[in-house]
Amino acid sequence: MKRVLKINKTTLEQKECFDYKVPFLIMVAINIVAIAKLISSEPEVVFNTEVIKEIDTMIVERKDVALNDSSITAELVRLGCVLPNVALAQFKIETGHFTSAICRENKNIAGIRNSTSPLSIGKNRGHNVYKTYRDCLKDYVRVQNKYLKNIDGKYAEAKGYINQIRIVK
Repeated sequence: MKRVLKINKTTLEQKECFDYKVPFLIMVAINIVAIAKLISSEPEVVFNTEVIKEIDTMIVERKDVALNDSSITAELVRLGCVLPNVALAQFKIETGHFTSAICRENKNIAGIRNSTSPLSIGKNRGHNVYKTYRDCLKDYVRVQNKYLKNIDGKYAEAKGYINQIRIVK
């Protein structure tokens, strides 16, 4: 870059400084050429099957419940689970914080072994297998409701015991 003299208009002093006009014009020209090339060229289509498989998996998993506390709790509440925070604690113990093979392979977040529900699509490693984590949660709430029906009037003497449990948070 060449040096130029600039004059302060109020004091009429001369000051030596760099002339940035040429580098600026070069950068503008480079950008114009790059933009023209982008506009005129055909886009290159690249298919990466690994990325496509990963995206497909992500789309399928979005339809299911994510393996985190807030998603699981929200689904349990939506399904009418009694004491969803206790259920979540059980799930974490059963699955080693959602990392066990049973949890991942079987989509069995609750460690369910003997369900005869149509939500269960088979057995693996002695545990029920589910198509989605959501199906497992539905089955858990179904089993919980079945258990609660047996409490009402048999174990608990108070009338409406189960409704009282549902109200208490």
